[in-house]
Amino acid sequence: MRLAPRPGRPADDGIVPLINIVFLLLIFFLIAGTIAPRPEIAVAYPETRESPVTRPPADAVFVSSGSYISYRGAAVDTGGLTAMVAADLPRLSDDHLPVVVDRSLPARELSPVLNALTVAGVTRVRLITLRARKGGP
Repeated sequence: MRLAPRPGRPADDGIVPLINIVFLLLIFFLIAGTIAPRPEIAVAYPETRESPVTRPPADAVFVSSGSYISYRGAAVDTGGLTAMVAADLPRLSDDHLPVVVDRSLPARELSPVLNALTVAGVTRVRLITLRARKGGP
């Protein structure tokens, strides 16, 4: 008795849609991961063991050594910082403005930045430290 061969189904019919979905997810996560603005300046983040923060917030004020200031991804001076923060003040979700300061910045160089924030109407700031990596320096 001879049986008729079954009609073959191409092996790649089920895998092509899966490859398309994986490719689209890859593109989505690559784009979504780069949306947050990065500071235009290099900051050596202060680290502590107790900090709940592992990545600095995107809307923070960044102050590097040499008193270079960055806010919302743009390098600014103290006058520009005052204007930008004053414009953003009504929409700030928290009553604290996050500030990330380079660990080697002397306190006397931070004072003009804090004065500019006070002039802008900020009443409270939160100095951000990052959680130290385990096994790292």
